[in-house]
Amino acid sequence: MRRLLSAVVALALGAALGACGGASGAQGGPDRDRFGYRVGSDPNRETVLLRPVTDSTQYIFYPAVIDSVAVRPAGRPLPGDGVAVEVLVQGALPDGCAELNDPTQARDSHFVTVELLMRQPRERVCTAVVRPFRFYFMLQGAFEAGSYTMRLNGSAVPFQVLPARTTEGGDAG
Repeated sequence: MRRLLSAVVALALGAALGACGGASGAQGGPDRDRFGYRVGSDPNRETVLLRPVTDSTQYIFYPAVIDSVAVRPAGRPLPGDGVAVEVLVQGALPDGCAELNDPTQARDSHFVTVELLMRQPRERVCTAVVRPFRFYFMLQGAFEAGSYTMRLNGSAVPFQVLPARTTEGGDAG
């Protein structure tokens, strides 16, 4: 009985710790575990591509429902240059009509503010189905090595860009 209780506690603790490591993307398993693949890797979560508004439909805008966020440099840091930074947002759209809108971004030194909204057409009846999603986007500009904070829909997400490693010959590696 005591062994069974110990095993249950160990499993619960492992699940709780695993859930904590993936929120910011700063720690955890390999990049593919946090970022996945853009198409076809998760049958339970659609990869969302933004669609521009092409008609005269009027929309209601709401903050997107976000479950988790992962941030990573999209390339190797180079001395004197910055790197692009990629963000993966996972969340859920509340019905069959809701879509993600283009994120808006503002940057002040090491602080980036991003607003990710969803849009729903006014005066349209929509199917009541929750649609989990993955959405990838790039932060604007280049990022030098250092610590940053992204505020996404009001929630702080710290991330780091690591300095370039150099080899014996002084080349970035």
